[in-house]
Amino acid sequence: MSTPAEPQPGAPDPDPVLADLRASVTDMRATARWMTAAAAAVGALVLAGGPLVVVKDLDDAGDVVTAAGGMLLAVVGVVWVVWRTGDVLAPRTATLDDLGSPELDGLRALIDRSPADFYGPTASTPAGLRRERRLRLTVAARLEALLAREDDPARARILTHEAAVARRNALLIQRLQHRLLAWVHAWHVRRSLRRARRDTLLASLLVLAGAVLYVTAPLDAKAEPTVVYVCGAAPAAPPKAVHLKEDPCVR
Repeated sequence: MSTPAEPQPGAPDPDPVLADLRASVTDMRATARWMTAAAAAVGALVLAGGPLVVVKDLDDAGDVVTAAGGMLLAVVGVVWVVWRTGDVLAPRTATLDDLGSPELDGLRALIDRSPADFYGPTASTPAGLRRERRLRLTVAARLEALLAREDDPARARILTHEAAVARRNALLIQRLQHRLLAWVHAWHVRRSLRRARRDTLLASLLVLAGAVLYVTAPLDAKAEPTVVYVCGAAPAAPPKAVHLKEDPCVR
């Protein structure tokens, strides 16, 4: 009677956590693109539509200077938003050594709450992950070298199985490394997006102030012109004359 063959360990299944982290980065960058598009639309409205509305009412140098200052503030606000959101969209390089940077204090605190969920049961640091993976690969290579010289079919099956187990363990550790790199990358993008949202709020106030300054530039109070009447000698008006408008020269 033959016994069923033992299933050989293969490559690990796709990592859903890694896929979710990558999807979150995609969503955050989509949010940044929306913010950039909104800033561009506001800039086009303020900088293109504003001059057409008030340019005809700018009647002195003070109005022109005020309007130019308001437009400059609006331009600075729009450029500020585009610049900050561009940080979110820019390609980033993440390494495991980034875990020591101050920007990732929140991620380190999250890892410290449950290190085994991030490093697995055999390591507690990124260096430990690298060491464990090298060890598994070394074991697999030595077993495969023994397998190449083995003539006994039974021992060959054992060596084949153990080598596959060692390589699968190395792949599992590599998955943990990739997952940790994805966490680092997503955390960097998250920080950039939070900074971009904060600066977008401040820049929006700057654009609003510039727009108000530009629109109200022609509305500044101007002194009424002083009218000087020069009265000359003239014959007195008849006593019964009716004056529709008061004459300032009449005493």
